[in-house]
Amino acid sequence: MKKIIAMVACLSVSACADHGFDPIAAVSPAANSVKPLDEASTSRLYLSVVNGLIEQGRYRAALAYLDQYAVQEKKTPYFLQLHGEALLGTEQYDAAAAAFSGLERTDLKPEGLNGIGRVKAAQGDWIGAVEHFQQAVTARPSSAEFLNNLGYAQLSVGGDGISAAEFNLRQAQELDPASVSIRNNLVIVLMMTGKDREARRLLSGIPTTRERAEVQAFAASWLKQRPQVEDMSKEDM
Repeated sequence: MKKIIAMVACLSVSACADHGFDPIAAVSPAANSVKPLDEASTSRLYLSVVNGLIEQGRYRAALAYLDQYAVQEKKTPYFLQLHGEALLGTEQYDAAAAAFSGLERTDLKPEGLNGIGRVKAAQGDWIGAVEHFQQAVTARPSSAEFLNNLGYAQLSVGGDGISAAEFNLRQAQELDPASVSIRNNLVIVLMMTGKDREARRLLSGIPTTRERAEVQAFAASWLKQRPQVEDMSKEDM
């Protein structure tokens, strides 16, 4: 446990030093207010550092810390989630799916289903991705992230899934109007269904000309690839 505390403290101090702060003044509380971390708090703190590495795209570093954590600590559901994310980031798909599957009987089951869906998507198995994203949405219907993932997977499958994708992406946007990813996917589905006026209205809400052009170009490029996606999905049926 002491090794974990030392590692976290070192990272915290380094981060403060990089930004020109006095680590002692910025981090250390007054002596009479110091409270020792219990085992659960220390574990969460350690895993929060790992989560930060994953958010920075430093998946291999995250895996190293997770391996160290596994030597000394119990593998909690949060550990399994982070392990799956780090494995997915390093394209270890089977291992990532196994880690996410380990969440089935925990409170993080929806995250596990969403994680497996992302593994399937990364492998190009969009039908499998739809199946798992749908299960994630069923487990947590108010998640804009899960709805967005499901909508994009349905777009990628094409065919009868397009109308369902539109519904899910509209619902996702109502839940999270500020999401750029949801907006971009909704623009695609609107263009696919011939609702160009509404698509242009969404595009007009983008603050900069450059970003508007990039989103429009991305959507147009995506649509050009759609016939190939449909052909591939038909071959699989």
